[in-house]
Amino acid sequence: MGSAPLTETRPPAPGALELVRAFINTRNVERRTDLIDTPARLTAWLRERDLLDPAIQATEDDVARAAAVREVLRSFCLRNNGLDCECDARVLNAAAERSGLLLAFEDGGDSSFRPRQPCVDGAIGVVLATVHRAMLDRSWGKLKGCADPACAWIYYDRSKNGCSRWCNAGLCGNRDKVKRFRERQASGPKAIDKPLAQ
Repeated sequence: MGSAPLTETRPPAPGALELVRAFINTRNVERRTDLIDTPARLTAWLRERDLLDPAIQATEDDVARAAAVREVLRSFCLRNNGLDCECDARVLNAAAERSGLLLAFEDGGDSSFRPRQPCVDGAIGVVLATVHRAMLDRSWGKLKGCADPACAWIYYDRSKNGCSRWCNAGLCGNRDKVKRFRERQASGPKAIDKPLAQ
């Protein structure tokens, strides 16, 4: 029983942050599927989001770099949920450098980062620029990884107190409760302290 169909009932992340959520969720940990695991699939995914010029094709190296960025972003989202995990920012820094993003100002008074060249690295740079903007507006901390290690699906926490732990409380939350119950049962009954005889 996979979690992705149930987790998709959650509303999308706000604005451009949905691009980041969708990018990280291209790998479904529980189902062991990956939507960007080949050059053709990565090319198609980026083109569907208008991030890649039709003349550009992803390479195997692009796939490897995109997957590395995705998994570091997943780790950061898991950390946003209070989980202890390693987050190697060097991977993101190297990707940001490769992207060659330029700060562009618009007549309407807005600004954005745009890739210098229409390549896969530039497209990944757009994802990273979206993360940067979310960090500035503080919406980044609400993009979380499910606390169930078998799932690790990324969702946007819209709860009032910002304490949502699972992508789907009915599935992943219940699975956690059952696991903890079984662990308590396996450890046997608790010893009751008896008062010492005098």
